[in-house]
Amino acid sequence: MKLYLMQIKKGCLLPESNSKKIKIFIIAGELSGDNLGEGLIKELKKVIRNLEIYGVGGEKMISQGLKPIFDIKTLSIMGIFEVITKIPKILKLLKLAKNKIIEIKPDIVVTIDAPGFNFRLQKSIKNLKLKRVHYVAPSVWAWKSYRAKRISKFLDHLLVLYPFEKKYFTVHGLNTTFIGHPIAFDHKYKDNDYFYENTLKDKSLLKIGVLPGSRLSEIDKLLPIFIKSAHLINSNYENVRFYIITTKSFKSKIDKLFSATELNYYITDDQNEKYNIFSNIDFALCASGTVSIELAKASTPMLVVYKLNIVTWYIVKTLAKVKTATILNILLKEKFIPELFQNSVNEDNIFKIIKNYINNLNIRDNQIKKLTKGINELKNSKGNPSEIAVIEILKLLKV
Repeated sequence: MKLYLMQIKKGCLLPESNSKKIKIFIIAGELSGDNLGEGLIKELKKVIRNLEIYGVGGEKMISQGLKPIFDIKTLSIMGIFEVITKIPKILKLLKLAKNKIIEIKPDIVVTIDAPGFNFRLQKSIKNLKLKRVHYVAPSVWAWKSYRAKRISKFLDHLLVLYPFEKKYFTVHGLNTTFIGHPIAFDHKYKDNDYFYENTLKDKSLLKIGVLPGSRLSEIDKLLPIFIKSAHLINSNYENVRFYIITTKSFKSKIDKLFSATELNYYITDDQNEKYNIFSNIDFALCASGTVSIELAKASTPMLVVYKLNIVTWYIVKTLAKVKTATILNILLKEKFIPELFQNSVNEDNIFKIIKNYINNLNIRDNQIKKLTKGINELKNSKGNPSEIAVIEILKLLKV
């Protein structure tokens, strides 16, 4: 293991990898998975020279050499009800993915997040002569705990992001490694050469992040409420500017809605701009998801909201074991990041919470201190998560 780590950190290639062609099939289900996949592919390329990577990923994974079999956006489905309505399409994609795996004959299949799709795929290929790894554990500690035992029957290894997760899977005999969260190791929030939007330097501005999610269903539900909330903030405070980070797919849709208002705003689809924006805004209003960890790394206080289809929400509320949807609240066992759920997600409630953080520096500073503590607990003691993930993959490949 030390040899692998040393080779990766030096950027060297393992001698055995110079001649043997290694085929890896990787599937990421959405934007956060694309980020994880990008880091994984970067590290794999450092140690395996003769490498071919196929599967499903976004722009970042494709830029690293992934050969996609279909568009990642087709897997970005949120909620039980939404999945049900897309079942025929999902089944078609599952069949396509399985057939491509049979055709390509990869040495290993690595699936990232998107458990609804990826576990069905991994189970369907359990009799093929290849290794199977999943990256990002299903939230068995929150609901549907039976999944831990179920996936242990067809996975060779599980890579988990949070320190408390490992125990839920090793008890069922599944080899599991806590690798830490890559965002906790991302130094670009403090030092980078990315575009720095001029108004971020203006200390007279009240700067508010508006982050309605990376899925169409989230944006449709949350953006109208977020804009109404922005109007309330704008009418109660002077010199307010709103900052929106989205993807190319949704930029025009969001821009159109904001341009119809008199709000002072800046929108970008360049994900690299998030480093300077998140590190300089005063507060963020965001959908539940990985963005909460990104904001925590940037030491930016936030309000997290969660709004699902009513059928999905009823099921989740009935089965969920936890009372919070924000991972850092779960990690520190304290609801220090405020949240709003379902019918409570409205402009009045949002404004009330944001107002408290704008007007009370003690509340703001307290959240920032705990965000820092939470980020530190997401780190492992061995190295960068992508490096640790590659070490485990190399062990399975035995290269």
